[in-house]
Amino acid sequence: MNKIILTLAALSAAAAPQIAAAKSKVPVFVEAKHVKDAPVVTLDPAKAYVLLRTPYAMPMHFVKIPNAEDQAAYDKLREEAFIEAKEDYAKAIVKYERDLAVAKKTSGMKLPKKPVEPTESNFQFTQFSQMANFTIGPFNRFYSKGGGTYLHAVTPGTYRIFGQVDPLIGAGVCYCMGSVTFTAEAGKIVDLGTLTTDLANSGPAEKGDSSSPRLAAMTLALDPVDANTPVDPRLASLPRIPADLRAAGKVPNYMGIAISRLPAIKGVLGYQRDRIIDRKAVTEVAPQAPGDSIQPAADAPAAQN
Repeated sequence: MNKIILTLAALSAAAAPQIAAAKSKVPVFVEAKHVKDAPVVTLDPAKAYVLLRTPYAMPMHFVKIPNAEDQAAYDKLREEAFIEAKEDYAKAIVKYERDLAVAKKTSGMKLPKKPVEPTESNFQFTQFSQMANFTIGPFNRFYSKGGGTYLHAVTPGTYRIFGQVDPLIGAGVCYCMGSVTFTAEAGKIVDLGTLTTDLANSGPAEKGDSSSPRLAAMTLALDPVDANTPVDPRLASLPRIPADLRAAGKVPNYMGIAISRLPAIKGVLGYQRDRIIDRKAVTEVAPQAPGDSIQPAADAPAAQN
């Protein structure tokens, strides 16, 4: 039995893509910490704050969209890793040629496999979104009565709602087929609104629509802030702004979890089957992380508002 388990583990490791790592220390692109449920809340002027209300205790994962400084640091890491991969290849090809010469002279000896030279097109490197992210929930709620309210201090910047998933558990739903981005400013609370049950999208998947949720029962709709959105009294006097939600395109499912999309948001995000509609701009392209192949949002008539 142990031999079988070890064999399966070896096969899994061989099948998994080998992602290169950089020599330099990876910068801390995102720092995040929950705000405790305390009588008084004080904001750090150097931090941004993300506020989200949920119907129950649950996780929500966010990934950062790189700014110019982030992009430069990421590009440097990737370049260093690529150079290292080329150096490793040079050593590997020398060994290959030596082993090949021996194999040709030895009867019955299997020829070695030639190493693949790393190029810009086949070089695999960790995506920026896998280095720069944070998760709220399911624990550490700021307020727990009547569902859940989460308040987190994070590095200022622009973020994408990636999905209902806790990376530590590795289970959940990614909004890979459509989501939104928002900007979190230093010294302010950005209010994302409230997650509610999405009745319009909770039924069976539409025939032929590959973007319909695979786990419909887990899909929640995001209601932006309005005049009826409840505000915790402890936050009422603090700088708080409604999130400027923007349609975001498709991203790879790098966690390998169930695929879904954030349901349509009136005036912000819509869909025409699996096409993403940006309701706030005619030709605006949704932000993306480097290395991520994203389908831009577009403007067109849609089946969902």
